[in-house]
Amino acid sequence: MFSGAKEITIALFGSHPYALLFVGMFFAGETVLLPAIYFALRGDLHLSYVIAIALAATVASDFVWYFIGSHMKNRFARRVVSGRLEKSLEKLDIAFTKRGALVLYLSKFVYGTRTAAQVLSGLHQMQLRKYVVVNFLGIFSLVSLISLIAYSIDATIERLTDIAHALEVAFLVFVCIVVLLHLVFGKYLKDIWSR
Repeated sequence: MFSGAKEITIALFGSHPYALLFVGMFFAGETVLLPAIYFALRGDLHLSYVIAIALAATVASDFVWYFIGSHMKNRFARRVVSGRLEKSLEKLDIAFTKRGALVLYLSKFVYGTRTAAQVLSGLHQMQLRKYVVVNFLGIFSLVSLISLIAYSIDATIERLTDIAHALEVAFLVFVCIVVLLHLVFGKYLKDIWSR
């Protein structure tokens, strides 16, 4: 029975990869974004859809954490977030008090702090409009940066492949010239030595 459910799941998500991307981004964040961009580079997905879905799923996920922080009492919110997230929450709390918007923005770029920053935004009652703008700018910056790096690497690899191909051809020409010179020079030396 388990293998049947597995096949249905694979078939469902195989025919709806963008739904899988949304669910993955909602729960796992950038961990799912990296392979999605890889598949976009291969041409299996459309990059514009990947970026739009990544933005939507991350905004939705972040807003859930903001809601938890803003509508729950401090003690309950801290109980909801436990383990590694709780430690991140404690460390960020001091910095967030001084520079909340900056911490929220930069939390997108520091692994393990994104969710804590969302909860802190709610706990500190950051104005919703400010939260939405800063959070969206952070998400957009991160997704753009990851996409830019991926495409730069892809373009570099293509150029390196072209260079490697050109080097192979150049080396082949070099080998042919060396062999030809070796034969000509060898024949010349044999003629001189045979006199």
